[in-house]
Amino acid sequence: MKNTLMKSLFYVFAFAVLFSCNSNKNNEILTYTTDATLGLSRVNLKTISDKIPVDKILKEKKNLKDDDKFFLQLVSKPKESGIDTDKPLYFIVDQGKSTNDPDPKAFFWINDKAKFQKSMSDLTKSKVTIDKKDYIYVDGKLTGSIKGDLAVVSSEKSYNPYAGYNSYNTQEPSAKLNEKYFTDFWARKATSNDAIKDQVNQSLVDNKDISGWVNLAAVASYASKGYIETLAVNKLIKDSGIGFDFNFDKGKADMETKTFFNSDMKKVVEKYYDKNKVNYDLVKNVELDNAKSFTIGFFSLDFMRYLVKEAGFEATINHYLASTNKTLEDITSTFTGDYAFIDFKTIPTDTMDYYQPRNNAFVLGFNPKKKDNLMSLLAGPLGQGKKYMIADDEVLFSEDNNIINQFQNKKAGKNSKLDKKSGITAYSWSDGTDYNQKHNATTIKVVDMTNESKEDGGNLVSKTVFTLDKKDENALYYLIMNG
Repeated sequence: MKNTLMKSLFYVFAFAVLFSCNSNKNNEILTYTTDATLGLSRVNLKTISDKIPVDKILKEKKNLKDDDKFFLQLVSKPKESGIDTDKPLYFIVDQGKSTNDPDPKAFFWINDKAKFQKSMSDLTKSKVTIDKKDYIYVDGKLTGSIKGDLAVVSSEKSYNPYAGYNSYNTQEPSAKLNEKYFTDFWARKATSNDAIKDQVNQSLVDNKDISGWVNLAAVASYASKGYIETLAVNKLIKDSGIGFDFNFDKGKADMETKTFFNSDMKKVVEKYYDKNKVNYDLVKNVELDNAKSFTIGFFSLDFMRYLVKEAGFEATINHYLASTNKTLEDITSTFTGDYAFIDFKTIPTDTMDYYQPRNNAFVLGFNPKKKDNLMSLLAGPLGQGKKYMIADDEVLFSEDNNIINQFQNKKAGKNSKLDKKSGITAYSWSDGTDYNQKHNATTIKVVDMTNESKEDGGNLVSKTVFTLDKKDENALYYLIMNG
């Protein structure tokens, strides 16, 4: 099996995404960050190296693929690879020609070229060489370039603007990577945008195992092929981004995210999210102790309507709603934005469906003065073919008669799992069942997942915590063993 160096390096980034170092200054990577860069990720090799018991994993996990072994040894023993572990490992995602095919690169420091060539050749089961012009080759194919002690490596699957397309109008393979691709990278002009620089330095930090930044304006432009720049809403995402980070401890992992909105967007968010408050009364007559997951929170419908209007879509939506004799404003003024979604452990007790559907309930808060509007909406697509029950200022949707009856009779639910925290806009909890089933987790399981979100000075922030049923090793060990 021939593995490319870049393919293996990207296992690090993929791992980070499954859960997307010296100081918080990122001057070197900012030198090659442009206004059009889609995102950056920073992996703190030193801290992760201390957290992964690679020898134990290699001994216990018998079905590891070659690429998985490479990932483990690169992250846990980076010094043996000739990579400078006193520096972070970066990933840069640039725009490709196709919106489905962005151009990612790995960016790192090499402190021993001879060791790098030997160890990488051994690990990838290929021949990794560096020529006199400091180009990196894997089995004779150009893969990367070195400038001083900085190295950039491109993926064989990334779009190469200099390669073109074959006769079937599909992407040519990485063999088309040429020296110009890398000389253009080293020579490209860095961003002069102070907002981007500040966001990168706030996002890519030294006290987290993995951190990242997404250029929200560039991603929106890239995904819409520039169309969003013709809309009024574009002013709200200009110079905006999202930061995220991951940290792994014994038996626990956490993720934090934060938006970096521009001043215009901050004013809008502060206007429509003028309070961090959750209406916990929505679930007072629902059995959360029987749930495997639930979410309760507030979403500003006025904020949504404002964005729809700025994007120029309100007339289109109202045209679609014309058959119901309702407008978007009728809908946003009827509901309060308070919501709760509960996914229960058991199937509906009265179901006759062979495939045994999931048993869930959805609760929405509404304005009692707009009850006529609510009834009209329920007579249409919103309530068609659904079971629901209306209370004073809430409406519950569920296919389980027991849930509906409890809600109707206002019987108090057993909600010991609900942590009624203040100062937030949303709270979620899960017992990990869905995650464990999806990843076929048997020996190590997620037993608790919580998420809190809130508005903070016009930005939106959130924190997610994963708790495992074992705490003897770092969470990274257990997550890799489940992989």
